[in-house]
Amino acid sequence: MSIKMENLLRVGQGEFELNRLPKRPLELLRAWDAADEYLLNTLAEDMKPSADTRILIFNDSFGALAVALSSFKPQAVSDSYLSQHATRLNLVANGLPEHSVKLINSLEPLKGLFDLVLIKVPKTLALLEDQLVRLHPHLMPTTQIILAGMIKTLPPSIWKMLERLVGPTTTALAKKKGATDFCIA
Repeated sequence: MSIKMENLLRVGQGEFELNRLPKRPLELLRAWDAADEYLLNTLAEDMKPSADTRILIFNDSFGALAVALSSFKPQAVSDSYLSQHATRLNLVANGLPEHSVKLINSLEPLKGLFDLVLIKVPKTLALLEDQLVRLHPHLMPTTQIILAGMIKTLPPSIWKMLERLVGPTTTALAKKKGATDFCIA
């Protein structure tokens, strides 16, 4: 089976075949977006986490982040069965063991402390606030939280909420024609 070029994500961690669910014969959309590419390339080029870094991922639509970071054995939280199923299928499609990513539904409690938290900002800020509240007991003073999302969908109030729930934040320049913002808390 040949890989269609439009299904091939190329980032600092490697090349990965990714598909969306439900599968459609003439799918026009990719299984990742500019925010996924930005997060992954920033990690590979600037942050270079060590092999024992405990990574937590929130809102990974089709597993692009989880698949690319599977060597770290990340945990991925999602409120979507479809997202979790796509992640499993994309792991298998890339020859990666399904157990290399621990999939957690949004009702399961988080366990342990995390060094790095990647959050794709959801459309509903109430969901983000809930995720940040649940995340707080699992943070260390050295934990880095990185948020990425579409600038046009991020209201100014998000920065106040972040500072209130996780502490001081800094932002990086937007990439991809201003479509993605990046925040380190």
